Amino acid sequence: MNFFTLSIKNLLRRRGRTILTVLGVAIAVAVLFSLLSFNSGYEKQLSGELDRLGIHILAVPKGCPYEAASLIIHGGVIPKYLSNADAERAKNIEGIDIASPMLLHQFFKDGTPHIVYGVNMADMAQLKPWWKVDGRFFSDDEDKVMVIGSSLAEKEKLKAGDTLPFGPDKMPFTIVGVLEQTGTQDDEFHFLPLSVAQQTFGKSDQITTIAIRVKDVSQITEISKQLESIPDVQVVTITQVMGTIMNLVGSARTLLISVIVVAIIISAVGIINTLLMSVNERTREFGMMKAIGASGMDIGKLVLIETMLITVVGGILGLLLSISGSSLIEGFVKGIIPYAPDGRLMTPEPGLIGICLAFSIGIGLVCGILPAIKSSRLTPMEAIRSNLE
Repeated sequence: MNFFTLSIKNLLRRRGRTILTVLGVAIAVAVLFSLLSFNSGYEKQLSGELDRLGIHILAVPKGCPYEAASLIIHGGVIPKYLSNADAERAKNIEGIDIASPMLLHQFFKDGTPHIVYGVNMADMAQLKPWWKVDGRFFSDDEDKVMVIGSSLAEKEKLKAGDTLPFGPDKMPFTIVGVLEQTGTQDDEFHFLPLSVAQQTFGKSDQITTIAIRVKDVSQITEISKQLESIPDVQVVTITQVMGTIMNLVGSARTLLISVIVVAIIISAVGIINTLLMSVNERTREFGMMKAIGASGMDIGKLVLIETMLITVVGGILGLLLSISGSSLIEGFVKGIIPYAPDGRLMTPEPGLIGICLAFSIGIGLVCGILPAIKSSRLTPMEAIRSNLE
């Protein structure tokens, strides 16, 4: 007896019910793969983005929560400030390679928020040596000049050499360079000389943060203690920043996991219901099979193979749907996840595909056991009784 061929024929006899059950499994697997893939890609991209910062420590105003550092990295603005003198004190601490003051400010253009970074370009050249520019970088003593990110330039249709009305007084600033794409939030920002940004926005002697790179990363803890001895300074390391962001992501991830659990339960109940109904409808068939010599084990095996076919096909279909629609799914999830890094987050990693296929097989085994046991216990007499009723 070819159980595999017989199972396919039995499923094709009930096409509508089989298709609906397969779709139920496909949805559960697609949701599972999407979450696992997004989560894996999110953590990798976030780690890469933090590594590319070239910054080991951020000094922020005391009293600001750790979320302040996350906001700074992603272009947010915090309401408290440090002073230029704080940056000078930080530079004098032994073990610090670079202590670069920065001022972040936000302004609106046509109702759209724009983020401005006031920086010392000489420091940025060391902190972010991978930066390349179409045009040139400004020097720290220039006035009314800026460098902008590639995404910003594309959206605003700007290029090196253009003049942009800028700041509260709409003064003409010359764009001396456009950053080549970095794949980070830097692609969205305006960069000005620090002193010019302070003057433009009326923040004389005020800075938002001090970006610090240490000579020896093993000394970060000791250097952090020395930095916190400076009045009004609170220290946040990049590891803390990442931990904070991942905590923020946790709440959204919990919601997505809840969706998966619901999808799995619905899928499992649908499969069990379909198979139990199938067993009840096929009582006569199974009884006749026993009457001509089939054992209870044979019938149970047949039902289990049918279940496995449904779940495996559903698992493969769910993976194909998730992979082909990954860009749409990624766009949706990015909308509800805070601080989503740029770049591709969902990729079809072999390990995740294996996990999802194993999951669909597991569903088949679990959901097929009860119908298989029930069908294997049927007797020819039950089949006759069922036919008479």
